[in-house]
Amino acid sequence: MNLFIFNNLNKDEIVKSLLKFKNNGDTDAYFKAARHLITFSENRLTDMDLIDEYVLRAMLEQDNLPNPENVRDFLRSDIKTIYNEILCVNWDKLFKESGLVSVSSIASKPVNTGLHGYTRSIEGMLASSSREALMGSFLAHAEIFGTGKSSAYAALKWENKRFKGILNIDPITFNDLTGLEHQKRILIANTESFVNGKPANDILLSGSVGTGKSSCVKACLNMFKDRGLRLIELKKSDLDDLTLVFNNISNQILKYIVFIDDLSFEPDDMSYKALKVALDGQAESRGGNVLIYATSNRRNLIKETWSDRDGGDEIHRSEALAERKSLASRFGINLSFLTPTQNEYLTIVEEMLKRENIEMDESIRSKALTWQIQYNGFSGRTAAQFVSNLLGE
Repeated sequence: MNLFIFNNLNKDEIVKSLLKFKNNGDTDAYFKAARHLITFSENRLTDMDLIDEYVLRAMLEQDNLPNPENVRDFLRSDIKTIYNEILCVNWDKLFKESGLVSVSSIASKPVNTGLHGYTRSIEGMLASSSREALMGSFLAHAEIFGTGKSSAYAALKWENKRFKGILNIDPITFNDLTGLEHQKRILIANTESFVNGKPANDILLSGSVGTGKSSCVKACLNMFKDRGLRLIELKKSDLDDLTLVFNNISNQILKYIVFIDDLSFEPDDMSYKALKVALDGQAESRGGNVLIYATSNRRNLIKETWSDRDGGDEIHRSEALAERKSLASRFGINLSFLTPTQNEYLTIVEEMLKRENIEMDESIRSKALTWQIQYNGFSGRTAAQFVSNLLGE
């Protein structure tokens, strides 16, 4: 196919195999395409035509596409070619005429990426009755969601030097989190400003295990995902990839939070320097549509030992200690999550039970207190675990 901006399709194994079958009747090409489509079907978003969805998503999820508005004539030419060569072809009829199994018999259920608006937009394009209608739908989609792999999922993780979409994201909302009113207010205000294109800060959420730090970040995603927010999970062991992560975020329409959970460093761990550079560099190094949210059980992030205090062999001991301690201060906002008191813990349990239409009584109160002694102490996580156990009895 003679294409300008979607020439990646000419290198795509499924597309090449389908065209080879259509033009030459090559059954080996059919089997190759069908095998790949069976694999793709495990990540289908709709229950509409599988081949059409594959081709459209290959177009939309191609990274580093130019802004479609700036290349309308080339886009129109490409869509005309793709529509005529692939999208308006009755593939099942061709397969049946050759005595082959219909691809439409692949019946995998659509997956949940957490973005219902994105899926509805794909369905609208698949329902286009002409290439002109498809052109309009494509431009509308690109204006709202942009293009590239990172646009198709509410949350992604950085794995093996590339983004991987996360299915069935945690549906938690701020209404599910009892207490934490100050922390929720700060997080919502900062993220709202970010999504609206206004100045916003990186955030460090620090505090004891189970106090709701990670849950608050996930609740932020669920509050703003339909307004263009995406979450990228980055493991601490991949901090040296931060620059690569930033370079792979080519979509300038969406907003991204790079989320680093359970962040802390041993004294001899120098990977903190990559994070320090990212925090210091701000928009110049990572673009104005990326923030960093991190959680940690340590307020100062880097473990301090007695040898650090004594100076060891370091000549400039005070400068070294100051550099390590200042890492946390490079986040624009530091939010502390304190361990709940006994009464706060019981209040969290009571609120969770109310959602299940269960009234707190002395028996349940006693069980909740016994549970925290046997398990993880006073925390929101302990309360949730207790309620889950109670509901399972």
